[in-house]
Amino acid sequence: MKTLSRILVLLVIVGTVTPESYEDGTSICDRCTCLIANKTSTVLSYDLLDCTRKNLQHMIGSWPERFITTDPEREIVLSLSGNNIVSLQQLPATKTTLVFSCSHCNLESLASGLFIDTVNILRADLSFNKLSGESLSGDVFRGQYNAEDGSVSLLLDELDLASNVITKLQVNAFEHIAASLRHLSLARNPLGQVTSSTRSALAQLTNLEHLDLSHCSLTDIDASAFDEMHALRELYIQGNHFTAIPQTVYQLDSLHLLHLAENPFEVLTFAQPLKQLVQLNVSSMSLMHTVEVESFQNVKQLKTLTVRNNMALEVFDLSVLRHVSFLKELDLSQSNIKHLHTPLENGAAEQQDEMAYKNTLEVLLLSGNPWHCDCALQRVLKYVQFSNLPDYDEDDETRCETPYVLTSLHLTDLTHIEVCDQPIHDGPNSPVYEKPAFLRPRAIFLSLLSVGIVVGLGIIIGLVIVCLKRRLKTQVMGFTSPVRYTSVRESKTSAVYQI
Repeated sequence: MKTLSRILVLLVIVGTVTPESYEDGTSICDRCTCLIANKTSTVLSYDLLDCTRKNLQHMIGSWPERFITTDPEREIVLSLSGNNIVSLQQLPATKTTLVFSCSHCNLESLASGLFIDTVNILRADLSFNKLSGESLSGDVFRGQYNAEDGSVSLLLDELDLASNVITKLQVNAFEHIAASLRHLSLARNPLGQVTSSTRSALAQLTNLEHLDLSHCSLTDIDASAFDEMHALRELYIQGNHFTAIPQTVYQLDSLHLLHLAENPFEVLTFAQPLKQLVQLNVSSMSLMHTVEVESFQNVKQLKTLTVRNNMALEVFDLSVLRHVSFLKELDLSQSNIKHLHTPLENGAAEQQDEMAYKNTLEVLLLSGNPWHCDCALQRVLKYVQFSNLPDYDEDDETRCETPYVLTSLHLTDLTHIEVCDQPIHDGPNSPVYEKPAFLRPRAIFLSLLSVGIVVGLGIIIGLVIVCLKRRLKTQVMGFTSPVRYTSVRESKTSAVYQI
């Protein structure tokens, strides 16, 4: 009897459980955009299901009947972005290559085995949601069971988790995609620091080629975090709180691109070699005032260097070219640079080695800087053949700001005039340029003082007049008696004119 009652209770419980809801796949094309494209000479065959901003709250229950789901050579592109889904369920089964997006969906949780029935998932975009590290367990990214080796690996190539609320990763977060994942973005997550569990999770990604940790409030990265990332080619760590290149970066022997912009560097230096580095971005560093030229011996393969918008940087010595002989593109625009050489003190003659500037430079962007056009700058521009570079533009703002006689002269024109054989004064009539008289501190002070005296005298005179008027009103004087008015119509003189 007891057994029967327990069975009845279980049946009641099972009967009261609400079945998991899915969006109706048979009619989904009535609500979303469905497109079938066959292979042509320019595109591969694919099926598109675009449900962006369609007020969906659940995963679709099945694929539209017209979609081909058995051909691995075909691709399905599914977008659920811009919907209020909150809890993401498993995707419907397909053997085709899958590209999936659910960004801006208010996601807070992910189903276990999210892609278990989509064995050929290529890219997954889960950015701009509310996912935490706790919601990214290893079971989320597991694949189907492989009886031969007992694994449940998933062939996911690219994962975007940017702009979520991840403060740390679980150790096993990527264990089932560690071998396949090549692109990972954790940008704009409040990591703060790379904890031991986060370090362990990242260390498993041995085949990762692209890692984005930008704007994560990082101050340092654990020395062992990148130990096994021998395939990493692109690292984005801009917008953090680094004051120097993290030591662990030097362990990335395959690194080709390093993005360091918007970090509080004061001095840019390379403490160790980065033998494969070809692209470097150190822009928007408001505190960076010095670039260690000699340290560029450690990045000899550099081909593109971007140093834009660094307002504390006044000097960039182009003799750095002797260390980076393969440099093709150099962007120094929109900064506060006055010199392309290191000015010597005490007016000593500057000795410049022309061979230090010999290079295969193809692009040199110098606009938006307050250039001081002296003999040394003219020589450097001639050495690098600035006027012959293909990106030269006469209309840009690459112009002299000082000295006075060369103001607004384009730097390309500087190479065609005599600067070194004649003294260049800072003012039109004097060896040292002085501001106009009305802009000098003494003149400004005297002007303000004069205005103050005039205003003060005006106030005093006004007070004296007011006091005199009040005093006169109290005295008995003829002109202070009230004035009496007589109506013109009642006066006798008006009658004369009425006759």
